[in-house]
Amino acid sequence: MKNQTLLHKLGGYYLIPHELLHVLAYRIIGKSCHYRWGDWRVKPLAERTTRERLFIGLLPFVVSWTIGFLFYGLWIALAVSAQMPLSKYLIEGPRWHWLCPMIASLFILYGGTAHGDLITSYYLLFRKKQLNDKGQKPQNQPDNQ
Repeated sequence: MKNQTLLHKLGGYYLIPHELLHVLAYRIIGKSCHYRWGDWRVKPLAERTTRERLFIGLLPFVVSWTIGFLFYGLWIALAVSAQMPLSKYLIEGPRWHWLCPMIASLFILYGGTAHGDLITSYYLLFRKKQLNDKGQKPQNQPDNQ
């Protein structure tokens, strides 16, 4: 039981940057939320539209992947500016240049923390459309968008 509690707390601390991006999304759209350091989720305190839910849910994924691709782009720019053939650059190039793809890979891998948000966003987009095509009203969805 103690190990399970410790692992649960460690998981919450691992998710802090992800959840803080959710809090930032709430602040950007002007909605209130509650987050306690180390929690697994941000609790909304106000009703949100579908578009707001999508923005809040997708912001951590978009930010982490954008930063990752920026570091990959920086690495490519450094490789081009080295003015040597690629095979020679990979072997004889400055060792610190390898930090760029490593950091990029870490950001893209951390984007995996948003897998639940991606699944939720998929259902927000496509499940609602399927129900509307059948003439049914989706449950637990605000009417205003």
